[in-house]
Amino acid sequence: MKLKALLAGLLLVGGFAQAADHNEAPLVRQDPTADINDIYAFVNPNDPDETILVITVFPDAPGGARFSDAVKYNFFLSQASTPEMAISCNFIDEGEEILCAGPNDLFARGDVGTIVSGDGMRVWSGIRDDPFFFDGAAFAQTAATLTPSFTDPGTNTFGTFNTLAIVIGVQSSRLMGEVADPVFKVWASSERLFGDGISGAITGGYFDGDNPRHGFFVQVTRLPDGTERFVVNWDVFTPEGEQLYLVGDGPFDGDTAVVTLYATSGGSFPPVFGNAVQLVEWGTVTFVFTDCNSAIVFYESSLPGYGSGQIPVTRLTNIAGIDCVFLNAGQVDRMGRPGVNSALIDLLSSTGLKDTYNLASDPTTWAAMFQSHMEGNIAGLDTLDGVVGNNLLPSATLAAVLVDDRLVIDVSQPACDAYLAVELGVAGQCGGRTLTRDVIDDTLGALVGPGVSDFVGNDSVFLEDFPFLGPPQS
Repeated sequence: MKLKALLAGLLLVGGFAQAADHNEAPLVRQDPTADINDIYAFVNPNDPDETILVITVFPDAPGGARFSDAVKYNFFLSQASTPEMAISCNFIDEGEEILCAGPNDLFARGDVGTIVSGDGMRVWSGIRDDPFFFDGAAFAQTAATLTPSFTDPGTNTFGTFNTLAIVIGVQSSRLMGEVADPVFKVWASSERLFGDGISGAITGGYFDGDNPRHGFFVQVTRLPDGTERFVVNWDVFTPEGEQLYLVGDGPFDGDTAVVTLYATSGGSFPPVFGNAVQLVEWGTVTFVFTDCNSAIVFYESSLPGYGSGQIPVTRLTNIAGIDCVFLNAGQVDRMGRPGVNSALIDLLSSTGLKDTYNLASDPTTWAAMFQSHMEGNIAGLDTLDGVVGNNLLPSATLAAVLVDDRLVIDVSQPACDAYLAVELGVAGQCGGRTLTRDVIDDTLGALVGPGVSDFVGNDSVFLEDFPFLGPPQS
């Protein structure tokens, strides 16, 4: 039963299209240009003084996919004795140009789709073949049948995928600056510079889960002068149990709408209706949406007997044929090592931590937030090969290592043939992550046991020089 629950959990939270960091959490699925697929960090095999940083986004990107000028992409790098620094890239001129800047006056700006040479760094951006490889279909079959279904050879589920990529080449000496420490911890994030917030797609009924048949109807409407307003109808009761009809409209900005409500009374059924209708100001409600389907309603009445409070509400109805996308400003996704969020968060049960994980922007808080959770999931993964205790390190030790979800690279070492080399003390290796390395087999071997594999090799056709990633699939 434990194995069945574990594999079912793997299928539910990972799926075969989420094995690295593709589509791994609810929020990133709404925002593909901010959805990080993978990151890579290695020493240029043609130039030992150039460090290559790669970030890929937009899972299974279509031919017309473009970077968003509303999203910034960040590489964070830290040495043992220095504060964390960032190389950040964003897109300007309606997405036709990329601009990247970093520490020690690193800078590059130029057209998307071309190699742009700058000050201490060069950059390429555009659509490329996705270099990630994994037999996701066999994994899904394993989960569905509870029988190992990997075959030798396997099939690369991602073999036809394209991706948007940013490839940065930075002079390692400029990256280090005056600090003679070649070892860097590296992670990346996507950051939405501004959000979409409330739109017409928010329109619908929202219910109070604690009180059946109680809720609100809201709509976003446009007045003849073009002004958009947030309209609320709240059918409720007075403290004495009499029916109370509250209506009003107000402005909205981002995820928040503030509406003055009025109690209606008087009048009669049509054809005689409006002459006796009375409007009495009741107070205000403030809707704060967390996504397209949920909000917290804060109310405060100016009339006696009602007071103030808050009501969590959930969407009940929506406009037919209209999809809602609710994008907030701020960090959207993050990634360091491959598969950590996909495999080690929400593995055995759904806790809602995947989005929380992606939004956690301070590495000093990660251990307290996620280490204990990871340890339990690593212990579960260790049982998949039928042998307990044969993973690379004890579950508690592995959790302590992996919760620091950053690649570690020694930019003074030109050879980059071993994943986790710096962490494991492998001499003469840069560590980091190369485009060709089979990190899925590395990860399965570390978490489950030696020799566990999906039997998939890298089928991408890479360039011999910068920007290294192969041309997009046609």
